[in-house]
Amino acid sequence: MKIGKTELTRRDALKTGAAAAAVGAASTGMAGKAFAGSEENAVIAAAKKAVPGGQDITGIIWSNYQVALSGPSKEFGDATGIDLKKIQDISTFEIPQRAMAEALSKSPEFDIFHVDSNMIPSLASAGLLEPLDQYLDAAGVKINAVGNFGEFMTYKGKTYGVPTDGNVHVQFIRKDLFEDPDERKAFADKHGREMTWPETWEEELELMNFFTRPEDNLWGSANLRDRGSSLAWWYMYLYSAGGFPFTEDLEPNIDNDAGEYAVQTYLNVKSASHPEAAGWGTPQMIPRIINGNAFSCQYWDGIIALAENPDKSKTAGKWSYGPVPGSKFSGKLIKRSISTPIVSMLVNRHSPRKEAAGYFAAYMATADNSARIVGDRVNTFHDPWHVEHFKEGSLPAKTYTPGGMAAIEQNLQITTPPIYLTGLLEFETELKRNLSEAYAGDKTAKQVNKDTTDAWARSVRRIGKRRLKEEFATYKALLPTIDLPT
Repeated sequence: MKIGKTELTRRDALKTGAAAAAVGAASTGMAGKAFAGSEENAVIAAAKKAVPGGQDITGIIWSNYQVALSGPSKEFGDATGIDLKKIQDISTFEIPQRAMAEALSKSPEFDIFHVDSNMIPSLASAGLLEPLDQYLDAAGVKINAVGNFGEFMTYKGKTYGVPTDGNVHVQFIRKDLFEDPDERKAFADKHGREMTWPETWEEELELMNFFTRPEDNLWGSANLRDRGSSLAWWYMYLYSAGGFPFTEDLEPNIDNDAGEYAVQTYLNVKSASHPEAAGWGTPQMIPRIINGNAFSCQYWDGIIALAENPDKSKTAGKWSYGPVPGSKFSGKLIKRSISTPIVSMLVNRHSPRKEAAGYFAAYMATADNSARIVGDRVNTFHDPWHVEHFKEGSLPAKTYTPGGMAAIEQNLQITTPPIYLTGLLEFETELKRNLSEAYAGDKTAKQVNKDTTDAWARSVRRIGKRRLKEEFATYKALLPTIDLPT
């Protein structure tokens, strides 16, 4: 999948990563702090036993993520001699292609790939990944994630990744506008119902259209509609309608009513979107959110820290956060959020240093270390996911606000993955192209699904149904077991 320039800079605008990289670990005040507790000591002991004397390891990690990882990384190196000495800086959105190239060449050069965990099926089936269960078990570390999120690190019953980032979509609503008595009366007069938190996509669209006021430079929706990012919303629409991209026989399963609903819901939001939205990624959209030019959106949870920063946001204190809307299309209300990309530590099985890399990854997954990584107030590129992150008084809670943390936890309970199968990039490329053409007015929702179905069927034949059927149970198991968050 070719990712455009807009997508490559999505998180730059979100979290001012270029500045964070320049500030360095010293700005966090935590990089040199000894923080090892019982869980961390167990990892250190297991690593020292397995790799006496330590080793230098290598990784591919985007610079915007490196700073928050540097504190735990240094401590682990000091304690075990396992040092992450060489890092190749590549954008998170380019690492999947690079990792696939490493898989094909069976290269032992890099020990760790800090990459979207949704690539696990493709990379594991290509023979690149080392299962991490033995390292986690030896150290007694559990990927203790909210809801079903920990399963996103698994493939065919084995654990292949350690998350450092939850990256779930959360509902944003302008509280000041939503609670204004005059606005509430005008909405009730127009729609014959009280203004309430949107339970369905249709209710949200009514709100977004009501607050679309071009003359005031205010638009109801700040959802992305560019080609690079569009699929996050399509997944939420499809899953909440009770749809699923493939049948158990691995036939494409979107040229149907649920699939048409998902695409049409995606297209309907155009009425509340800025006319230039199709050409905007987060570098353009995030400033509009924090500057007060939008009423509502589903967005990556990392923006909460930025939106609530009074030094950077004109709308600090003016947002409410909660679960994303859902759909009653299936006959019952179902809400589904989306986590993508989920940046995680994956280990190269071809590396002669894979044991050292495996314990390094395990060290990043402890409750305390993961809290430091996601709770870093300066380098906020990693977002909450661990159960401990959501306890009162936690470090992440101070970064994301109590209301923001409650919303993140709710959406993690109902979060879903993209197509968790070998060929993810190939499948998504075709769907992105067709959605983009429909948004431009060149295709109907039905045409999108038919053309995408034809392309996916070709991809399934190329990859092989037998392989994909073996992965299908893993994919299905990642879906939430509840319809609505608690």
